[in-house]
Amino acid sequence: MFASITKSLLQLHPFSAHELDLITVRFVTTPLKKGEFLLKAGQVCGGVHFLERGSLVQYRQQDDSDTIDGLYLPGDWVIDNLSFVSRKPALASISAFEDSAVMGLDVSSIHELIGISPVFFVLGKLLEHNFIGVEGKLSPKSIDEKYVELLTTRPMLFQVFPLKHIASYLQITPETLSRIRSRIK
Repeated sequence: MFASITKSLLQLHPFSAHELDLITVRFVTTPLKKGEFLLKAGQVCGGVHFLERGSLVQYRQQDDSDTIDGLYLPGDWVIDNLSFVSRKPALASISAFEDSAVMGLDVSSIHELIGISPVFFVLGKLLEHNFIGVEGKLSPKSIDEKYVELLTTRPMLFQVFPLKHIASYLQITPETLSRIRSRIK
């Protein structure tokens, strides 16, 4: 059960077997049915989660539509960075797109680990990794470049999520995405 999370943690830092045990024993598995929330807008993000199974969508409600900030697949780390770091209510919600299972490490467990050893400060890289993903989405690339990058680096998103979700994630209309897809075949 912890094989995928251990592999991901080892990409952050060469943790010893003992350190990995100290981390993984603190994770709590939460099943989510399709449509259930991991985090609702207005709640404070209380930890970092690893998506073990299923898929999640992070979105903000604006006017009459949702703006998608994140699309998550198994193996992804899921967190609302701003809410977690500032301890302020989240602006976005994170919900299960399909039946899912997440493994969560709450903020008190992270603090406890850091109290055991400074090596666990490296867990902050989980926040950085997630933030870089969001920043990459906002980088000054052309829409075509963003689409190709997403298609190249995360092709499974196109297998799981409808194109309207991917268009919103890329901050374009579904029609623009359709034109890009036909142009870049």
